[in-house]
Amino acid sequence: MSIKKRGLRLVAYSALALVLSVAAVLPSLNQRAYAAQLTSRSIQMSSSNNGATGTTYLISFTTATAGVLKGIVIDFCDNTPIIGDSTCTAPTGFSVGTPTATTSGLPGTWTAASANSNRTLTLVNASNSTSVGASTAITITLTTATNPTTDNHSFYARALTYLNSSGANSPATYAPGTEGTYVDAGGMAMSTGKVINITARVMESLAFCVYNASCGDDPSMTIGHGTNNILDATAVDTKTANFSISTNAQSGATVRIKGNTLVSGSNDIDAAGASAITFAAGTEKFGVRVSTAGTNITATAPYNGGTGSQYAFNTANTTSTYGDNIATLSGPVNSSVTTLTFAATAANTTAAGIYTAAQQLIATGQF
Repeated sequence: MSIKKRGLRLVAYSALALVLSVAAVLPSLNQRAYAAQLTSRSIQMSSSNNGATGTTYLISFTTATAGVLKGIVIDFCDNTPIIGDSTCTAPTGFSVGTPTATTSGLPGTWTAASANSNRTLTLVNASNSTSVGASTAITITLTTATNPTTDNHSFYARALTYLNSSGANSPATYAPGTEGTYVDAGGMAMSTGKVINITARVMESLAFCVYNASCGDDPSMTIGHGTNNILDATAVDTKTANFSISTNAQSGATVRIKGNTLVSGSNDIDAAGASAITFAAGTEKFGVRVSTAGTNITATAPYNGGTGSQYAFNTANTTSTYGDNIATLSGPVNSSVTTLTFAATAANTTAAGIYTAAQQLIATGQF
């Protein structure tokens, strides 16, 4: 019985020694197993357009482990973000460029560089002596990236933090699959996106309406007074008409009046002429003025009322091919309404008859 017990003790001691030996060796075999994972990881791109140059990447993550960090690696891979995977090929067309990067959440000044044929961004601060706490939000702004040249293409990044700035276990010796001893690490995914090209066509527009009270009604009028709307020497009679204009013409528009004075057979009512004048009852005259100018509308002399309620009608121009300029619109307008006042009076010697005139208003946009 004594011999059997001693044998059992020897077996137990040998097993315990083997367990302790393996436990002692494990940390040296793979210290990465003790690294924690970076959290809140993301890379925000200023452009998802394939091949976009000078793209800004806002790299963000939160530390899990406190430490005096001196090195950071951001490795961009086309195939996998998994830390420890030995396969990492550069996305087609991708480059970190000659990196210009700024940091937030990290102490001191960090120097950016590229590695692996501009696939990898490294940052080091060899003189750092300040510990970065756990749960510290860190951002790295890279402004020199070139996006992969493939549309709608996923690609990845691996982020690792180190206690060393050079030598073993640092960005200087980093390689996929042989990362060395690092503090925290984590992967991220991004993608290019096909650009949505939008085309919209805006046509030149000019909406013009001549009316009495509302657009669409008849602006025709009978100038006169009394029960039978008679024109005589006792009064200057007036009637109004309106025009509205809406246009996107960038240089505005002109409005011209085309027509003759009041005519009855071979007789007519004298036109006011090329200058604005005040009408007096009993002095035969016909004319028009801009009595209310709409938005961005300027009445053109002599149809601007002169020194007051004065009228004009220059038949030399109003009967010409294009008529006479009566108002000018200074630029594009959503809607502008202008009122014209027509005036007439007869003399005691004016021949009897029904006098008529047809006045056209012609709007011309300056696009």
